Amino acid sequence: MDCTGRYMYLDGVIMPAEGSDDLPPGEVSFYEVIRTRNGIPVFFTDHMKRLRDGISTRYDLASDIDAEVRAGLNALVSREKHDEINVRVTVSFTGFDYSLQICYIPSFYPSDRIVAEGVHLILYRAERIDPGVKMLNMRLRQSVNGELERRKAYEALLVNRDGYITEGSRSNVFFVTDGGTIHTAPDNLVLSGVTRRHVTEIIRQEGIPLMFKAVRENETGMFRSAFITGTSPMVLAVKSIEGRQYDADDPIIRTLREVYARMADSSIRDYYLDDKAD
Repeated sequence: MDCTGRYMYLDGVIMPAEGSDDLPPGEVSFYEVIRTRNGIPVFFTDHMKRLRDGISTRYDLASDIDAEVRAGLNALVSREKHDEINVRVTVSFTGFDYSLQICYIPSFYPSDRIVAEGVHLILYRAERIDPGVKMLNMRLRQSVNGELERRKAYEALLVNRDGYITEGSRSNVFFVTDGGTIHTAPDNLVLSGVTRRHVTEIIRQEGIPLMFKAVRENETGMFRSAFITGTSPMVLAVKSIEGRQYDADDPIIRTLREVYARMADSSIRDYYLDDKAD
């Protein structure tokens, strides 16, 4: 997740991204990756809540981190704005002091063809030490990226020591039965992404049966379709997992993607109006 673009924000200062450290120095780092459109973050409030919740597991943060991030993001956008790109917000602690960095990162959004055809996934044996907290784990990230490149896959699904598929390396995963019931791992086994939370809300609103039950790696053939959720892919159909084929044109997946896209647009309007009010 190297910083890209011309500038970055670090502790109140806009500076050139080139030649700067990719991550601020620190003993423990918490982060959020947020999609932006024309400089406006998508689901900003949700991302900030998850960032605060993660930090609170280890530190008592008295400052208004939401306001700091909003100001930093606005400062970065005033110097460099993109039509659509992800930003990484990193809060790194040394002792009880912290450093805030905001930078653009390389972003890949699925094309219309990829959305229609679905993506290829692989299985990867690994599990997060603390899946409920979004902390940087560069060793896992680099190891997975190497395997994805080697096997030409879009994403890797993590398989824990008990043989359960928990989540993707940078996404959450859902499986759909022939009868239309959706299965996904329970919250205690995954890093519950912002997209995952909204998608589960949509599933309930649409009256689709939902089971919080992890799928074993030897049970993937029991489902007609599967999809992943995340900041960049939003809701994205799976074409295959380790060669096993799935229905990428499942109407359930199409509905979830369309409704989620409308919710994302609404969150952008809300942020814009809040900014204008300030």
